[in-house]
Amino acid sequence: MSGGKHIHEAAIEWGAPGDGTAPSFFAPRSTAFEDVYFSDDGAAETRHIFLAGNGLPARFNSLRFSIGELGFGTGLNFLCAWDAWTKAEKPPGARLSFFSVEAFPLGADDMARAHEAWPEFGPLAARLRERLPPPHPGFHHVGFGDVSLTLYYGDAREGLAQAEGGVDAWFLDGFSPAKNPAMWSEDIFKELARLSNPNATFATFTVAGGVRRALEAAGFEWEKRPGFGRKKQMLAGRIDAPPRETGRAPWFARPAPLTPGARIAVIGAGIAGASLAHALRAAGFTPSVYEASAPASGASGNPAGLVMPRLDAGETSAGAFHALAYLHTVKLLGEIGGAVFNPCGVLLHAGSDKERERQEKLLAQGALPEGWMERREEGLFFPQGGVVDPPAFVAALLGETALIAEKVTALQETETGWRVVTAGSQEAFDAVVVANGLEALRFAQAAALPLAGSMGQVDWFPDAAPPDHAQAFGPYAAPAPKFGERGSGAIIGATYAPAALDDRVQVTKEATGSNIAAVAGALPDFAASLDAEASRPRASVRCTTPDRLPVCGPLPDWAAYTSVYEGLKTGKRQAYPAGALQPGLFILTGLGSRGLVTAPYAAALLAAELSGTPTVSTLLQALHPARFYIRDLKRAGAR
Repeated sequence: MSGGKHIHEAAIEWGAPGDGTAPSFFAPRSTAFEDVYFSDDGAAETRHIFLAGNGLPARFNSLRFSIGELGFGTGLNFLCAWDAWTKAEKPPGARLSFFSVEAFPLGADDMARAHEAWPEFGPLAARLRERLPPPHPGFHHVGFGDVSLTLYYGDAREGLAQAEGGVDAWFLDGFSPAKNPAMWSEDIFKELARLSNPNATFATFTVAGGVRRALEAAGFEWEKRPGFGRKKQMLAGRIDAPPRETGRAPWFARPAPLTPGARIAVIGAGIAGASLAHALRAAGFTPSVYEASAPASGASGNPAGLVMPRLDAGETSAGAFHALAYLHTVKLLGEIGGAVFNPCGVLLHAGSDKERERQEKLLAQGALPEGWMERREEGLFFPQGGVVDPPAFVAALLGETALIAEKVTALQETETGWRVVTAGSQEAFDAVVVANGLEALRFAQAAALPLAGSMGQVDWFPDAAPPDHAQAFGPYAAPAPKFGERGSGAIIGATYAPAALDDRVQVTKEATGSNIAAVAGALPDFAASLDAEASRPRASVRCTTPDRLPVCGPLPDWAAYTSVYEGLKTGKRQAYPAGALQPGLFILTGLGSRGLVTAPYAAALLAAELSGTPTVSTLLQALHPARFYIRDLKRAGAR
């Protein structure tokens, strides 16, 4: 589930003959599966088999359309679908989502070489290569305006089993059944059926008998159609009434998708709210952000923040989430560009034998892709990490999102959504996402969550000579982001102290001294150069959770949960119904000290779930707001 399974790039043989229709053509061939990735005229074959076979682009006439694929390979099918989408007539605001699984992603050089075969896709292919995630197991979300790509790297069956969402058309394009039978098994097709929307279609190049029988067993109907080139036949078909199955525990209920263009109020304009604004816009929704103070006025307003991963040894949901979040945010910062991020690298010190042993385990398990984590004498170095300017990052994510400078005092459910109440206005929305840190506890609908506050102070020394790269050892020391008014000097921090909801935020000389003393333990010469009187301190309150994972997802109907799941106290085994949710009400908070890294990925997961497109259900269950309530019920029964 985490980064415990290495993802190996595809081994490609260049110079393998194609199918013979063009003698001068040489196709890339997988040495593992002994099969070529595409034919002499790969784009024409994709258009015939996968686009026409699924009735595309004629079906691109709805506000939301979803394609699923087995075998991303060179990205040819995605490029063809993307190209067709850009040229198709469709409603304003329409969105295309593309979900694909790939066990052996192509390396950057091989991908670029393959794309030379289709110069007509040049600009799209360049954008794709720039945005592709590094080879790391799990679900990666990438946006291209009105087209979104969700890539799962890893075993197809494992990835499909972790996913939930609806697909309208399937491209079945693994290597041939004779070369890669596992990709064409009944188990795979049953997962496709589960992930299908009603009347979903499929198309594939093969007519192998085993494939036809496996499709039938999973509930698909099929027919043979004329194939492409030397392949006389292909298969196409549909599933009219797919099974409504889910692997989720009933108390981690999945919300109903929102309609395209839905108006969503986001409460809070820190990193959580800004990340939501960015992800919701990309998913085709219309967010508005409420913020009584200026954006990034809380913990997201610190003069600098570290971009580095929190990694867990072993395969855990927390480890998977944090690794994927780090990769996602680094890519996102690269796309934003401008005066936001200083990629100076981050060194995580190994301050004890136990920590050094843990770091060796992380290296051995491949907790991050090759080149993203290096062993050094002092500890682990993250070359893609660095220092971000939090207010600039928040501003970039907010973009042109409507900002309402009012304090929300209440949320009132209506027949069609929610009414957001402030001292000066009441406005109706289709949905609401609470994203205002510890202040979420002021809303009755979220008051049951076990959120806690942690006061933290950082100190900025504008005239100090900073270390060459950021260094973390519990506390941290880093160069300033080098942008705007915070263009020089060093940042150190941060303190931790319990904070209640109404505690006054204040800076203290004692906290400055504590930060300098903490830095002195790892960097004594640097700490000695710092003058406490020259510090420009800033304090804020973080919002934390008992398990140090964010709270992200739909808010339960707590009264209904109490009446339905009381049996968990006694360990009673029964078929529990799906948990009742507060319709259209969601939350993203509890980001702790890693919000600058985790918020963008959590927001992307939530936006995908709200749009009904395939995403990773296992992580969404790990972040679900009901997890604490269910845990406490089970613990009460165990006593």
